[in-house]
Amino acid sequence: MVESNKGKLLELIEKKKKWIKGGGDEKIKRQHDRGKLTARERLGLLFDEGSFVEYNMFAGPDCNLHGLDKEYAPGDGVVVGYGKVNGRLTYAVSQDFTVLGGTMGQNHCKKINHASEEAARNGCPCVYFWDSGGGRIQEAHFRDVIKCTMLAAKNSGYIPTVSVIMGACAGGSAYAPILNDYMICVDKTSKFFLCGPDVIKAVTGETVNDEELAGAWTENMISGNAQQWAANDEEAVWHVKKYLSYMPQNCNEKTTIYPYKDDIERRIMELDTIIPDDSKKPYSCHKVIELLADENSIYEYQPYWARNIVCCFARVMGETVGFIANNTEVKAGCFDMDASDKFARFVDILDCYNIPMITLTDTPGFLPGKNQEHGGIIRHGAKTLEACYRATIPKIQVVLRKNVGGACLPMGYNLFNLDVNLYWPTFDYGIMNPESACRIIMKNKMKADPQHADEILAEAVHEFTEARTPYSMCAHMWADDIIEPNETRMRLIKALEFLRNKNPELIPIPERKKKHSVSPR
Repeated sequence: MVESNKGKLLELIEKKKKWIKGGGDEKIKRQHDRGKLTARERLGLLFDEGSFVEYNMFAGPDCNLHGLDKEYAPGDGVVVGYGKVNGRLTYAVSQDFTVLGGTMGQNHCKKINHASEEAARNGCPCVYFWDSGGGRIQEAHFRDVIKCTMLAAKNSGYIPTVSVIMGACAGGSAYAPILNDYMICVDKTSKFFLCGPDVIKAVTGETVNDEELAGAWTENMISGNAQQWAANDEEAVWHVKKYLSYMPQNCNEKTTIYPYKDDIERRIMELDTIIPDDSKKPYSCHKVIELLADENSIYEYQPYWARNIVCCFARVMGETVGFIANNTEVKAGCFDMDASDKFARFVDILDCYNIPMITLTDTPGFLPGKNQEHGGIIRHGAKTLEACYRATIPKIQVVLRKNVGGACLPMGYNLFNLDVNLYWPTFDYGIMNPESACRIIMKNKMKADPQHADEILAEAVHEFTEARTPYSMCAHMWADDIIEPNETRMRLIKALEFLRNKNPELIPIPERKKKHSVSPR
């Protein structure tokens, strides 16, 4: 090698060493002092060792206003590339707060958009680590920021997309992550909002701090914007890898079936006594799911929000499934506005990525009340019906106890092309609960004989209840079978096996090549 070429090679090596440090040691220390990892440290945790390939490392600001072109800005404040996550191809974007505060300039956004497009072309997941000071004021190029949002909407439902809010993500840039399939917020560091505290105070006079307005707790517990909460950056990356383990590479593939040793004829006797004799008493639907799923395979979706309904990924004999269960320990398992939104979005996820849906039904209906009606419970509830109706995945219902009122529509019956519909003997159904129904039916009779009103009501409730049995429903072919609770796992395994090759094209619903997007309902 001639001396001049050797000098160029050494220059490249030195530049790479310097560029990899982003904004430099002092800014890296500041990042760590805030409890945050650097952009490359986050990618190092995500990808299998030695598999990450970075590109556009030497990109810089495409603007000379206010001396921006003379700023030291390695990679223009964002690191992008691809590699293997648990052995599978994945693209990733990681904003670098140590470089120009991770602000989003023209080339910064072009790098993000290129990664999004390449992930879609190669049919693999794309992960985004957001940690930015917002739009770069000096450049004011909105076109490429808007394209980030457009690609997020376009890719959602086609390839698994995951966003992790690891710092600030505000204003227009907040729309890209909310349009992704899955969003994780990191405690004490994530700030996710359209209008910050200063703007809110100036416009409305309200005083609120960043954490109360848009911290991880708020996004998980109150707004429902996030699907998961993480204590720190390391835990957030763990959640990303965990979520992706349940996903296929894209919507045209099926999830991986992992080898799992178990006796498929195994009966779970604990299920026989899990439902209380008193129909008003709650029980743990989490425990039911735990007993039905493979050991240590459950990963809950939005565990902190709308807790009256439980949605989770799990595996049954190694096959990824989605469980949806009414949680009788919270609001008696009623559907309300938030539960409806959570249900609908989760069903969309399952349908987009070919994951079978198992509903465990025990609900007294939609939550009554003026606030619910004024808040649009009918509109929210309709989203659940739409999601169920258009879903073409294998759909299995097990009715554990109550299946009452309008909530029976999203949870099951066979109005939405249910493939398998099973009842436990503890099943109870109706337009409303027996006592409420009988008060309406016997209203005039009770009014005519007030002294015996209680006896009239009690007799009517008894007669009404006796008529509402699972056997009468099966007689009308509303259900496929009444099963012993202990055999539920066995029946699920057999149902999933015969539904494995279910062909959506044979279902009389217009089918598209690309599944619908997972919209932030």
